[in-house]
Amino acid sequence: MTDQLAYSDDMLVGLTPEQREAVTSSARRLLVRATAGSGKTHVLTLRIQRRIAVGEIDADQVLAMTFTRRAGDELRRRLFRAGIRDIRAGTFHRAALSLVNQYREDHHLKPLVIESNRRRLVAALAAQLRESGDLRLEDWQLPRLEQEIGWALSQGFNGALYAKSAKKLRRDAPLPPAQFADVLDRYVGLCRSRGVLDFDLLLSEAIALLRDEPNVLASFRHRNKSIYVDETQDMNPLQFMLLRHMAGDDPDLFCVGDPNQSIYGFNGANPQLLSEIIRTWPDTVVLDLTRNHRSTANIIAVANTLLEEGAQGIIPAKDEGDVPMVRNYNTDEQEAEHVATWLSAKHQPGSPWRSMAVLARTNAQLELIASYLEAHGIPYERRGPEHSPASDVLAAPETWRRIDHDHKDAVALSTIHRAKGLEFQHVAAIGWAEGQLPNYNATTGAQLAEEQRLAYVALSRAEDSLLITWSRGRNDPRYPDRAPSRFLAPIEKVIGEIEQRNAPLTGEARKARLAAIRRELEQALDEGNVTL
Repeated sequence: MTDQLAYSDDMLVGLTPEQREAVTSSARRLLVRATAGSGKTHVLTLRIQRRIAVGEIDADQVLAMTFTRRAGDELRRRLFRAGIRDIRAGTFHRAALSLVNQYREDHHLKPLVIESNRRRLVAALAAQLRESGDLRLEDWQLPRLEQEIGWALSQGFNGALYAKSAKKLRRDAPLPPAQFADVLDRYVGLCRSRGVLDFDLLLSEAIALLRDEPNVLASFRHRNKSIYVDETQDMNPLQFMLLRHMAGDDPDLFCVGDPNQSIYGFNGANPQLLSEIIRTWPDTVVLDLTRNHRSTANIIAVANTLLEEGAQGIIPAKDEGDVPMVRNYNTDEQEAEHVATWLSAKHQPGSPWRSMAVLARTNAQLELIASYLEAHGIPYERRGPEHSPASDVLAAPETWRRIDHDHKDAVALSTIHRAKGLEFQHVAAIGWAEGQLPNYNATTGAQLAEEQRLAYVALSRAEDSLLITWSRGRNDPRYPDRAPSRFLAPIEKVIGEIEQRNAPLTGEARKARLAAIRRELEQALDEGNVTL
């Protein structure tokens, strides 16, 4: 039974003209480029709700996909609240698993085993290579090997394609390209021989079925007549390949994303794939949502400094608000102490602890903060792993349907990656020093551009007030005498301009301003525009 929803134009009340167009457009294919705080997920869910309500589609014909478990949970929560129950919504991996499992069930094949921890498979491969005498891999090499295997698979590469592309793409691989290519093929062979798929191989399996099995393709497209993709900027080439096979030449397709929030390069994500959507389906209508409804105008002015050259600026929907602050300290301890003091000052009626967050580039940076919050009696909550691309494929159905998440009244301690998609009244963004943000591992132009987008994500989480901090690390023997982040100079310039604009006039400037006002008033009186 499909969901039946009553439609009313009241659903569109409060939308901007751009949002309304995205919700109501009759275009068969839409790409919505939506800035932070522009309500992109709201627009996507409202479009689904409206189309079901007016009878354009049935809920059980809709497939809505995103990229992380948390984003999938949020998507389902919004749809459930709108009264939509029959929709299929979750990660790309969940959609792929459903397709693969259905095929295997139809052909009386046993289900494939999904291995969520690639490290275990890489360790087994390393042991196999040692035993055969072909290659000895040390334990310290395995994390880098695992990361590079994941990246290669996310690009849709086999060994031959990797060997051909690695040098051109300037991959800093743990092994020479030809040797790594052999290891990559052996890894895939090990998984196949064990009847195991990691998350990337799961996507590849679904692609192969859609490509090689006409009945699978026909059945999928009959069931999924309308496809929606949220957070499209997080898509990697393998996921795009799956989308292309799912959608075909004439899809009913709605994609929404923000290229300025593409921060998952380590998972192979590439913001250029937004343009690939247009190249693949040239008649796609492109809409831009540039109005930010989350942050004050002053926070947006600061965040705008981190947009890449040529990117469209964000338009604020709120008043100016507090001026963001940048503070530096000699030691990490001083930085942590001041952050705790700042949070305490913000804890007032209307600003509970859960309205605040401390955001850092890495989990390790949050350890010291946690200890200082404890010392100040400030409750805090650590927010999960940085990126769980497919954890919703392993959840039990009752867990998958638990859509309301209640966080206790506590300050959120989170990496920037984990905070994407969240918002807080008050945000302290810590560790804005060279080597921390941007991270010392970022060396190429593409990596540094992603670090800049990561910095943008951090600042655009804040609604009302923003504190940016960094420490010289004088007590840290590993990284003493840190320099301020390269991202800070334009931020401090904008803050200086805001403060100068807001400063009360004194001396000659005040006299000149009063004289100008007097002249304007006298002119208005002469012209009869003002009466006393």
